[in-house]
Amino acid sequence: MRVKVIFNKLSKDLRIPALLKMPHKRISSNFIIDTGSPHTILNYTDSIRLGIPHFKKAEIVRLGGKAYQSFIYEKLEIILKSINNEEIKENIPVRVLKPFSSKIDEIENLDRLPNLLGIDFLEKFKFICNIPEKEIFLEKQ
Repeated sequence: MRVKVIFNKLSKDLRIPALLKMPHKRISSNFIIDTGSPHTILNYTDSIRLGIPHFKKAEIVRLGGKAYQSFIYEKLEIILKSINNEEIKENIPVRVLKPFSSKIDEIENLDRLPNLLGIDFLEKFKFICNIPEKEIFLEKQ
């Protein structure tokens, strides 16, 4: 099953629309493929919208020149749609980033960060990336 990856020419990134599901809530969002990130990162805003608790500390994550405390959440289901409109469901631990202080500018910085699909997610798929030919897919066997 193939999932179409969208190349955004303006921002120069690769995006995938997804449905984020928890037992009590679900939201639509986008992920950016980040082959430089070892972990999948859910942005602060989406974590709040989903009601994800921020109490299980994980590692310090450096992103965009800033350091953030990450919190691991293990019960998120990420649902992608294949090009044949089939659902591909993955349960994967995600990291949620929080600032070290509650200063409004630090929270606003986190609000601007996108969701990132890291290597932990990508290693479950074959990644096909031919940007000039517009053939960009994740493929699940």
